[in-house]
Amino acid sequence: MIKLFRLFPFLLMISLMCFYPLTNVLADGENDNIEKELDISLSTTESLFDISNMKPGDWAPRTIAVQNSGNADFVYQMSLENLGEKKLFNELLLEIKAGDTELYQGKMAEFKSLPERKLLSSTEENIDITIRFPEHLGNEFQGLESTFMFSFTAEGKDSTTVQAMIKGQVASVGPTAVGLSVPITSANIFILILFGTLLVAAGIVLMIIRHFRRMKIAQ
Repeated sequence: MIKLFRLFPFLLMISLMCFYPLTNVLADGENDNIEKELDISLSTTESLFDISNMKPGDWAPRTIAVQNSGNADFVYQMSLENLGEKKLFNELLLEIKAGDTELYQGKMAEFKSLPERKLLSSTEENIDITIRFPEHLGNEFQGLESTFMFSFTAEGKDSTTVQAMIKGQVASVGPTAVGLSVPITSANIFILILFGTLLVAAGIVLMIIRHFRRMKIAQ
């Protein structure tokens, strides 16, 4: 009996060592289930907009799929944050649609967030996003960049939230080598032709004068 009592602490320690990994496995499994309960993802993880040399009148359409990758329904919102300079960002135009339904149309700087949209478990919906460069913007907007972030936040029934984000960047056409943008017009073309004609005529006159001088010298 005394020997059994002495072995009791040793047996208890072995039991705890065997039981502890099992409880950890069960706990990890429960955590995985909680994480998968609410999960939002996007069809692309790369930059949604990566545009260079954008000029007045240009537009860039993109489509992104918002996916409910979890096993519970949720509602989600889409928001926008400026990450760079404000000058170009404040002028760019933004259009957002879901199918034929227009969700927003206006300046990017004035967009706050979309109204809540419901997405069932294991489903997705396409969101069409178009950025437009206003036609009236002048040379002072040449060579500028705008960097921004779209955030998609999903909320479950227990107010738990998860988020997916994707960046975008727009760069306008840079200035010319002399720093000015000079349009080519019909008047400019006429001046170039006239200048070229005068140079040719002057060359012909010089050749005639040299010819007559040589004739006089020969006489």
